[in-house]
Amino acid sequence: MNSSGQSDADRWEDLQITRLLFGLSSEEETEFDKLAQTMPVEQSELLASVVASLDIAWSDPTSMPLPDHLRQVIRSRAFEELTIQALPPDHKPTVIKPALVRSSKIPWAVAAACMAITVLTLFTSGQREPLKVASLDVTQQRDKFISSANDLVQAPWTDGPTPIPNVEGDVVWSPSQQRGFMRFRGLTVNNPTLKQYQLWIFDHNQSAETPIDGGVFDVSSTGIVIVPIHAKLHVENAYMFAVTIEKPGGVVVSSRAELPLLAKLER
Repeated sequence: MNSSGQSDADRWEDLQITRLLFGLSSEEETEFDKLAQTMPVEQSELLASVVASLDIAWSDPTSMPLPDHLRQVIRSRAFEELTIQALPPDHKPTVIKPALVRSSKIPWAVAAACMAITVLTLFTSGQREPLKVASLDVTQQRDKFISSANDLVQAPWTDGPTPIPNVEGDVVWSPSQQRGFMRFRGLTVNNPTLKQYQLWIFDHNQSAETPIDGGVFDVSSTGIVIVPIHAKLHVENAYMFAVTIEKPGGVVVSSRAELPLLAKLER
């Protein structure tokens, strides 16, 4: 109840500020509601609008809880503020008329509330920034592709007419996704200014004389190398993949003079 020698107006103001910054106990809420009935409507609405803004900010289901140390900073600064700070841009500013402010306590409370909203906004907006997910490397892309493709076909590399010794690896392909990957180990490193590897996709619906161009690629390591397949045409019914060695940029029709690798699909 009222402290000794304290008027109802002063007590209400203290309760209003406490409510604004820290919240009230159930007993204080009862006392506050009773006193509020005797207070000027305009003055009650002034801080009520700020309290509402804080309630919205704190109850935002997408926001993160404010750490205790930041809460303590806000409370400490509440009694150091001497001027009213502007509400954040997304809040409608409250016009405060001197006639409605009966002492210097209320501006401090409003300033503290504004600071609380500002700190909360800065903190939670930082927490809600989309996580920057690192791009999957080509190995992860291949693994994800293999686990998700329902119509995956796979074939190991075998020697072509002009083999490169000790090359291992395979081809994986999805007809529905029109995507796939080549994997090599032991394939000779090439100089892209002199020669490049080129993939060809043999399709039952395409003449064997003009297989589908699967794109040119380079090899910079004799270790494991994974290369995405970029077919230039739609592949209806692939039955074999072949790698040739061509001039930089590749060719439209290969002479197949250098054809080191083949991968035949088994269905």
